[in-house]
Amino acid sequence: MFQNLHFAIRKIGAGLAMLTFAGSYLYAQQGPVAGGGSGSDQMGETGYHSWQSQSQEVVQGKKTHLSKNSLTCNNTDPGSSPGDTGCVTFTYQGQPVTYTSVRGKDGNIWLQQNLGSSKVASEMGDEASFGDLFQWGRWDDGHQLRNSATGTPTTPNSPDGLAGSNAFIIGNPDWWANFADTDKWTAANAAGITNSTGVDPCKAIGQDWKLPSQAEWTAIVDSENIVNPATAFNSQLKLPASGYRSSSNGSFTFVGKRGYYWSSETSGLGGKYLYVGTVIANPSAGAMRGQGSAVRCIKTGSALGTSDIIRNTETVGIYPNPTNGILNIKADSLIESVSVINMVGQKLSNIQFSNNQINISSLSNGIYIVELKLKNGQIFSKKVIKN
Repeated sequence: MFQNLHFAIRKIGAGLAMLTFAGSYLYAQQGPVAGGGSGSDQMGETGYHSWQSQSQEVVQGKKTHLSKNSLTCNNTDPGSSPGDTGCVTFTYQGQPVTYTSVRGKDGNIWLQQNLGSSKVASEMGDEASFGDLFQWGRWDDGHQLRNSATGTPTTPNSPDGLAGSNAFIIGNPDWWANFADTDKWTAANAAGITNSTGVDPCKAIGQDWKLPSQAEWTAIVDSENIVNPATAFNSQLKLPASGYRSSSNGSFTFVGKRGYYWSSETSGLGGKYLYVGTVIANPSAGAMRGQGSAVRCIKTGSALGTSDIIRNTETVGIYPNPTNGILNIKADSLIESVSVINMVGQKLSNIQFSNNQINISSLSNGIYIVELKLKNGQIFSKKVIKN
């Protein structure tokens, strides 16, 4: 592996800059490969694998994580507006790393980087932003590195059989081939590993961080209007086209062309993931658990509706949520005005309000902010989902 150390100064938030050492590297990208497509249970592992260099020097492998900050990140969450950024420091591959976090248009906080990356993507094919490729149910044990050795299935062929193994498992049977719909990728650490539960690598970041669910991927795809790799990169999450690694032979496919992002949920094929193809973004795609896909983490319990933090919410109720169109309002004070705001901050005009009911049936499915101004001067905001 050829590596050169360089300095990078990156603005994290207002008045905060981060100075890091990053390992620069060049990575071989594949040429055109047949496969992909869409579907509720879509496999990403098809096609002929051919290597094509896009640079004079081609190095297959994984950069070393060298993240040394001249300024200490204080783990401040992003602000409440989409695109606001923060930072978070945690341990990855045994070393302290600092990553950028961002407020998505879905109202949630996400990492703005893939696990294992050295930077936020500057373009959809930014190699330094691709990060590592995890097998479903596995954690930061070294298997996810792009230059990790391949190996045969362990005994047992499930999370409780991985002790001491850092190989990317290939061959037949596939990794965790005998699975159940009730399997989980949610354990916080090694103490929670069983034959049906693997460690969530996002848990290492800190409290409330986790792998996204299919519903959370759906919400961000809808709110950010992600439909292909270009729009995935242009989203607040800056999702690069990091490709995937084959469970059959450990080769790489669609690197720099398509995105594959695990969710925490199972599928009939093994695990669900967000597939970002040339003409579709499918948050309910499915693949065998041995496929190596990127991991992007979400922080729950920190979603905000607007820049106003909701206070005294016991005095106001907005239900049902999610809704098919009619929202009922329960408030201790008379309501002076009602506003509905979409996730890009636009106040919508085609809203009907009468008899303490808001009719949003004319709106497209998605996430909105309902803002109530009461006669007593209080203002309440609530995120609602229209489906």
